[in-house]
Amino acid sequence: MDKKGNRMKTTRMKKYSVLFVVLVILFTCSPFALAQSEDVYHPQGFFFNLQFVLTISWGNETSTPISPGETREVNLTITYTVTRGLYGRLLLQLLKGKSFPIQLFIEDKLDWCEAWTFPENMTGVIAPGEVGIQYSSLFIHLNDDAPSNYTNGYIKIRCVAENMKGPFNIITLIHGYEQQFTITFVTGP
Repeated sequence: MDKKGNRMKTTRMKKYSVLFVVLVILFTCSPFALAQSEDVYHPQGFFFNLQFVLTISWGNETSTPISPGETREVNLTITYTVTRGLYGRLLLQLLKGKSFPIQLFIEDKLDWCEAWTFPENMTGVIAPGEVGIQYSSLFIHLNDDAPSNYTNGYIKIRCVAENMKGPFNIITLIHGYEQQFTITFVTGP
């Protein structure tokens, strides 16, 4: 072969190598796994692996007993961030400033109390390398027939950030996250 033929062959091999690497990256990030549940942490690929992480903390508003007929407000702080894989920094920078929904749900409570959050829907903003904060309130109302003899009570809250999809809602860019938290309290006279 002459020099021109070798150069064309080398150029063609480089193109195929680049195509192969791109396909490996796409498939190891597993964006086509659309049938997976969105209710837990989904570690997917080695390269990008962008994942929301949420946590809820609260003050000591439930340290004193709650009386039947009383409504108690508990201040909630929701912190969030996006974790990433080996090459996720570039993709995360491209998504900087994009918003995503954060939702709170009351999962479980005792029959003799009512509970609700306000707001229950919030908006987070992607900020690479930073922890974002949103605030909400949990309201606990004890019915008149609630026990008043220092009985333990609880409220289970689920905090959710759903998958962030790419163009045409086909590829998952950031995997969703869901966490359940239990807030305990004591009834009193």
